[in-house]
Amino acid sequence: MKKMYLLISVLGLMLLSGCKKDEGPASKSPDSKLIISEIFNAGMAWNEEVRFLKSSYPINIGVDNYAWGPEGGSIHVSGSITGSMSINDDTGEVTGGTMLLGLTETINDYAFSQDGVVYTMNGAPYISLTGTFTLQPGGNGFGTASSMQIGGGIRVTGGGYDQTINVSITININSSGNGGNVSGHVGGEQVSYTF
Repeated sequence: MKKMYLLISVLGLMLLSGCKKDEGPASKSPDSKLIISEIFNAGMAWNEEVRFLKSSYPINIGVDNYAWGPEGGSIHVSGSITGSMSINDDTGEVTGGTMLLGLTETINDYAFSQDGVVYTMNGAPYISLTGTFTLQPGGNGFGTASSMQIGGGIRVTGGGYDQTINVSITININSSGNGGNVSGHVGGEQVSYTF
């Protein structure tokens, strides 16, 4: 489980490395890595529920979670995780499976502070997270066919900054479950890197 938290944290922090920020002369922009990290972490909360499945197949998990902003507001994550898994009847161990992710993040006045400035995020109109995850034997990682797509828009305001940031990213996860590659566009800038 710690391995998955580390993967999620690293992924959230790496999503926008190398992207340029478009700032006006009187505005100070928030850290885009922090913005994407908050969006990603809220969308990955479903992973805890999957870890506690005992012998359930098919997989059908409804997601209806809120992530609360440190300075107010929320990100409402809704949707479902579906798929199926194979379990060894003798040992109860997961021998493989596939999960399909279909989530929507509705961001409402989600506020955070950076360097004494409070920034507020709202959906423009929302962020979608879709993906396919193959389960490795033992259920302790994702296989080679695992990927996630993050898309949509957010509007960030505060401290003289007012920008709508469009996101269209694909994340392919390595067979080990650690690292992978990111490609797509964030705020009009192309991104392509490994982590």
